Amino acid sequence: MCDLTSRTKTLLLLLFLLASSPPFSGGEVAESCTETPLEFKCGAGEAAGGGGPVLVVREAWIYASMRLDPDSLPRCHVQEYNLEYKAGSFLQYINKQCGGQTECKFELQKHTDLQRREDLKKYRRGALRVVYDCVKKTDFHRVCGSEVNSQKGWVQSVGYPLYYLGDPVCTITLRVDEGQHIQITLTDISLREDAQPGNKGCRDSIKIQENGTELLEKCGVTNVPITVTSKGPVLNVTLTATSKLFPKRGFLGHFKALGCQTPLAPADGYMSYRNATHAEFWCCVHHAFSDTMTRRRVLECGDRTQTWNDTLPDCVDLEELLAGGNITESQYQNLVNGTTVLAQAERLRQAHIVYDLVVPAVIMSVLVLGNAAVVFLIIYCRKGVLEDGVRCEELESIKANPEPPDTIDNEPCSV
Repeated sequence: MCDLTSRTKTLLLLLFLLASSPPFSGGEVAESCTETPLEFKCGAGEAAGGGGPVLVVREAWIYASMRLDPDSLPRCHVQEYNLEYKAGSFLQYINKQCGGQTECKFELQKHTDLQRREDLKKYRRGALRVVYDCVKKTDFHRVCGSEVNSQKGWVQSVGYPLYYLGDPVCTITLRVDEGQHIQITLTDISLREDAQPGNKGCRDSIKIQENGTELLEKCGVTNVPITVTSKGPVLNVTLTATSKLFPKRGFLGHFKALGCQTPLAPADGYMSYRNATHAEFWCCVHHAFSDTMTRRRVLECGDRTQTWNDTLPDCVDLEELLAGGNITESQYQNLVNGTTVLAQAERLRQAHIVYDLVVPAVIMSVLVLGNAAVVFLIIYCRKGVLEDGVRCEELESIKANPEPPDTIDNEPCSV
């Protein structure tokens, strides 16, 4: 094998770093060198006090240079960020400076405490990269006690980013379709921690719960996004605080449904079953799907695409098709009487249900009633024998003390 040149080795290393670095989530991007201000803003829209768009930061990273001699570079080469590596997150700092604003100007040395640490030296000739969204204020869900039925959206605490409220306890319920899961990512948390020394609990906290099970409890400040995924279609997001008002930002996050959204039932049809991977639909009696002329259709949800593998056309009336000459009398009778392969399979399935459930239940009932009858007969017979024994003892007593014959019981009894 031939020897690799130094330049080739460097290129391979950079390609490896690119492949191993996780992809960025969606949203708009703002970049600048670490030595220059990072500026970005949302569109003009409405005034900041209205319902216009505001900045919501998804993630913020510092990319330090991988060059052998960064001091020899006149600039940071921001356009080559994908060939650099992540040196640290500054999410908590940029949330404090830019969260909830319509535009922002951020300076690394001015708006962080990095100037008091040695970390600032390794960020020289590096790059700042922010992924953000512009979200209308009216698009945030923050009404306490509300239930949100949506495939995706944003949630935030009341008063964000100026303050948060603690009275009463505020819960927002997120709900998606049956068979789906919910993924919620908290991109900003700024809550008071416990002020009591030695107490590890949170004085104010945000909790994410599913069916009474706590998936997350967090307070303080977060510097990286926190993601929680549910097992079912419902999540509760609760902010608990001990003060009526506290001057910290609160929390902000976005959520989305994982899995395929339940399709609308076809005309003259209905959904009979749905889970995370499959959905079963049927046409009403004397109806069939227009493309297959069958009553039943099963859809499968793709793991990666999160889309169904087939379409769901409306059901058509078989009698109308027959009257219009679109199907023959024989085809109509086969579809109505269930002589198609799928109909026969359905009848067999129902027959299996009868044999597997109904017949054993009847047999068990007969056995229980039979055993009850046997026990009753045994008790009755024993009672009869006992009565005969008592009568015999009475007869022996009469023989020992004779009385007139007409007082003696004529019932036979062997002595």
